[in-house]
Amino acid sequence: MNIALGLGYQSEILIKAMNIPLLLTFLDVMETGNFNRTAERMNIMQSTVSARIRQLEETLGTRLFERGRGGAEPTSSGRRFEGHCRAFLTLWGHARRDVLVGSVSRQRLHISCQYSLVRAYLIDWIDRLRNADANLDLHVEINFSAQIQRDILSGETDIGIMFAPQMAPDIQIADLGSADFVMVSTDHQILAEVELGRYIKVAYTSAFERALDEALPELAFPDIIIGSDDLAIELLGRHEGTLYLPRFAFSGAQSKVPGLQIVRDAPVIPQPVFSAVHLRRKRDPLVINALRLLKEVIDHR
Repeated sequence: MNIALGLGYQSEILIKAMNIPLLLTFLDVMETGNFNRTAERMNIMQSTVSARIRQLEETLGTRLFERGRGGAEPTSSGRRFEGHCRAFLTLWGHARRDVLVGSVSRQRLHISCQYSLVRAYLIDWIDRLRNADANLDLHVEINFSAQIQRDILSGETDIGIMFAPQMAPDIQIADLGSADFVMVSTDHQILAEVELGRYIKVAYTSAFERALDEALPELAFPDIIIGSDDLAIELLGRHEGTLYLPRFAFSGAQSKVPGLQIVRDAPVIPQPVFSAVHLRRKRDPLVINALRLLKEVIDHR
């Protein structure tokens, strides 16, 4: 029997190549339309992106992208190949999972959470999962939303929790509610007193940064912009100042930064929280129950 049955000639070539990073890089370039942007998102060199795409093109015997100053435009072959690539990654991920689960009697669940949401939901969710099934093997990772979605697409992750998912045809996105972000300060109690020179912008996501700039245009260009609330809290502890934190992180930050207070008249910036699951896993009882328990955690906040 042909192992690539139903996937087509191009996927037969992929099985021979069996190079998952090449396929993930290809799909990321399809999404970004830019080799440099993909390199940033995957934390690799731009030359590595180019080499991976070139190797994939040589394996397939056709050009997948037209390169130009405006970025990388998929060729007709590239657009046709995308469906085969997604199908292969899904099949490979589920094949690996089936082999692992079939070798033991315990159920396995791989969840991945965006950094800033760990304190809000992850620990309580893990407790509920363990209480519901003592025989459940959990694999938990903390990552950025782009990597979480790549892992879901490849079958490495069952459930992802994040602020800003990208819509993809093979991933089911569900709204879990929202988290409020509040301005906190070691210096001031009211917004009018906040100084740009002592303000730290924490850019949790591009959507959050846009909402923040619209609400407070006078603070749009501070001296320091950081992508991690943990690092921002460390800076507050050393140098004091003002920034935005998730409301759920405020009490923890207070224990590290004496005198930290909420700026009471500053706008609250809500950010929706989403779950992401591969379409082939959305009816899995293990996934359904895990999402139900997560919703219970969120509803009790």
